[in-house]
Amino acid sequence: MKKTTIINSVLFVLLFINSVKVQANELPRLSTECLEKMKTRNVQYNKAIMKDIISVLDLDIDDQSYIEVTDRGLDAANLIYGGKEVDEYYQSLHKQFIVASRGVPTLFVKPGESYLLYKQPDNSNVAVHLKLNNLKWEVIEKKKEKGNAIDYRLLKCEKDYLKEKREYNNKD
Repeated sequence: MKKTTIINSVLFVLLFINSVKVQANELPRLSTECLEKMKTRNVQYNKAIMKDIISVLDLDIDDQSYIEVTDRGLDAANLIYGGKEVDEYYQSLHKQFIVASRGVPTLFVKPGESYLLYKQPDNSNVAVHLKLNNLKWEVIEKKKEKGNAIDYRLLKCEKDYLKEKREYNNKD
């Protein structure tokens, strides 16, 4: 009886010490402030990419005549207007977003016409010109030209987080 009490006590102490150690070595996290700064940086980065694409490809796209839509916005619009599984109107636009890109591919839409703009990983600027034909968007032209490199810089808080995370992972 005494032996089992001692063994149980020792196990309890070992488990308690181990749980304290686990709590002390929590995985590093990004602060809310850093996440907000990252969000702002990403928006500015994507705007710089779109500006480069529009100027390099000499496109007549402005804020007054076109509505800017991302893939996420397109998905939301599809859900708002019924979320049909078979919706050629939605699917013909959505499939255009499936590209390798720097930044976020962006659709600029006006009635019956749209442009999908994106920058490929090699910094080539691409504009896919689409027209609405019988409730389906069809590609009528695709322009591609070498663009300018747009720098994506990590914030100090991101660098610090990555350093802490690396140190945390190397402790084991």
